[in-house]
Amino acid sequence: MLKVLRRRERGQVLVMAALLVPVLLAMTGMAIDAGRYASDRRSLQNAADAIALAAAQQLCAPSCTDYDAAVAAGDAILDKYDINPDDVTITGSGGNTAPQVTVQIRRPHNFIFMRVVGISTRDVEARARALKVSFGGGEGVVPWGLEESVAGSVPWGAEVIMKYDANSPENGNFGPVRIDAQQGTGSKDYENGVAYGSGSNICAESTPGCDPSSCASGSFPSPCAEDADGCVGPECKSKTGNMVGATKDAVDFRMNNTSATCDSFNEVFTLVDASSGKYRLNNACNPWIDGPGKCADDKPGTLCSRRVFIIPIIDEFGNGSGDVTVVRFALMFLEGYDSNKCKGSACEIKGRFVKADINTGSLSGIFDPQAPIQYVRLAE
Repeated sequence: MLKVLRRRERGQVLVMAALLVPVLLAMTGMAIDAGRYASDRRSLQNAADAIALAAAQQLCAPSCTDYDAAVAAGDAILDKYDINPDDVTITGSGGNTAPQVTVQIRRPHNFIFMRVVGISTRDVEARARALKVSFGGGEGVVPWGLEESVAGSVPWGAEVIMKYDANSPENGNFGPVRIDAQQGTGSKDYENGVAYGSGSNICAESTPGCDPSSCASGSFPSPCAEDADGCVGPECKSKTGNMVGATKDAVDFRMNNTSATCDSFNEVFTLVDASSGKYRLNNACNPWIDGPGKCADDKPGTLCSRRVFIIPIIDEFGNGSGDVTVVRFALMFLEGYDSNKCKGSACEIKGRFVKADINTGSLSGIFDPQAPIQYVRLAE
């Protein structure tokens, strides 16, 4: 009797297994279809992000209300991501205050296993929006200040003085701005700031979260966009003292540790629009292209130009160690000092003032068509 019961149980298990196999196969197939759909969605989103960023690079060319160049730039890379032009819509908006590009992609996704439950196809969608913004600050800023009156009076690509010497100080100041607190106590910290850029975030008055009222001195709460001990919001102190030796050593470091193919202005920058004075920074020489610290990594065979950096544009220098306001930022190419003229009390440092779009991680400022530095970032 016991043997008969066992045979019946084995028979029941076989019947149940036979019934469950199709269900398990269907569930497995649906899981595969769902995974393929999710993978297609991720690929489509990556494509939308890349197309939006490429299109946004061309915003405000020739004007911020003309989006033809931006749309064309997005269309130009559709093949790279296997996107059918009929499946994508690229639109520009925002004008002079918030130029942006929106990319929407929709195309059908075909299912294999889900057909058994009546679902053969479903649209997969992706959307991306990229903004063009003005550079609002960040790490790596060199602690020299360029007065706004100077920045507004010289043509793009022209030489300006970034660091004065004892023969021609500016209102008793020589050009340095105190970003990090330790720069007020010694020339070595100032030298490191010039050689490598500040390790603290500094922001301009147009940067969201750079309001001095939200940046309590010494305690920088979350709304504050900067964390530089020497600044409160966009307000920083000028740094007195000529510091010839520290300046020379830092400038020599930048000049001597720049790749040979990136050590002249024409190798690093190309004029792309003579009417606006806009330049393009050669990506091979861009010190930020792989993120902050690319040049500092000293990777064998790596190209970079330490002669390219960013300094704050300030309202004006007062007398002595007074407050200065960071208005915006300037992209500079270091020309250095005249031969044998960085010793004693003479050490005047010159650079070229450049207008360009750059690729760099940074704080976003409110878009200003006249700002020297602009870049694009994804908003969604």
